[in-house]
Amino acid sequence: ACINIGDATRTVNTEFRLYPNHSRIIESFVQLGFNNLPNVIWKKPTNSPNKFMGSGTLPVGAYVTLEHEYILVFRKGEKRKFPTNDEKAKRLESAFFWEERNRWFSDTWDLKGISQKLLNQNRSRSAAYPVEVPHRLINMYSLIGDTVLDPFNGTGTTTMAAIANTRNSIGFDIDKNLLQTTIESTPQQLKHCQLIVNERLQQHKKFVAHCEKGSLGHHNKHYNFPVKTRQETTIKFPVLDELTIQNDTIIALYK
Repeated sequence: ACINIGDATRTVNTEFRLYPNHSRIIESFVQLGFNNLPNVIWKKPTNSPNKFMGSGTLPVGAYVTLEHEYILVFRKGEKRKFPTNDEKAKRLESAFFWEERNRWFSDTWDLKGISQKLLNQNRSRSAAYPVEVPHRLINMYSLIGDTVLDPFNGTGTTTMAAIANTRNSIGFDIDKNLLQTTIESTPQQLKHCQLIVNERLQQHKKFVAHCEKGSLGHHNKHYNFPVKTRQETTIKFPVLDELTIQNDTIIALYK
């Protein structure tokens, strides 16, 4: 389970304080039987010139601005096992590049947020995150063909990332209008998601170009380019071929 949450500041009964939402969620998940794994701090670049608030340039009432959110990572039960040959093959097929591993499994991510505005909706903010967030998490913690659950589907970012990365997905939202908007905008959103998948190949080629000759000792059999480890030799990204929508179901076919 991966939870994106930011802390908040509030004034209650004239007293200003921080609400540490991330720590409250960790406590609740632990009580439910989950183990908290190392978390990610998502540092969100800001163009705001105001790095503190409360009393201008005078001490002592200022407070620092919150420029990061958390991506909390939990696991329930033992680490997933792959006992059969088919499961082992599927795990290899779902591998990521060595340089992606080094970037994704850092505890600090620098990713720009996206617009929160909603038009013609019952609320003013979507609480959406950039597709790069679920794109990374889906590849880090699931295999091709797995099912990804988003209980706060919103604008469908997780759904799009799942389709782009050849995963099944289920999304829920209490706002039926928002769900309908998500389904209607699926084809356009998927174009952006597919660009992210294609960018993985382009970024790897750039990585190869900057590596010292002979430092990459293996070869990917599908794309005919060198890779760092044997685990990367069977990586292949299926290409979305056809997309159909039936009521509240999106069906994706690949080639």
